[in-house]
Amino acid sequence: MSWPSAWRGSSRGDGVMVRLRFFAVLRERMGAARTETLAPGTTVGTLWRSLVAERPDLARFRVRFAVNEEYVSASHRLREDDEVAFFPPVSGG
Repeated sequence: MSWPSAWRGSSRGDGVMVRLRFFAVLRERMGAARTETLAPGTTVGTLWRSLVAERPDLARFRVRFAVNEEYVSASHRLREDDEVAFFPPVSGG
């Protein structure tokens, strides 16, 4: 992924490494999982907006976020080794 420089950690290694997991239709578009390095202080919402910038087709999905298996708001700040999960709406019957 090509992150804008404001979001990417510098070459000095001061970035925050997080694991991304995608579910349902998002998995079909993004794959099951990947690892990214972000600037310290990056929020889940900022991360999601950057994914949408990379893949504009994602903009139509309203997603829920979970960090380390707990639902969080878009303002949640990510830390080293967090696992971020993205869940689109799922219908059932």
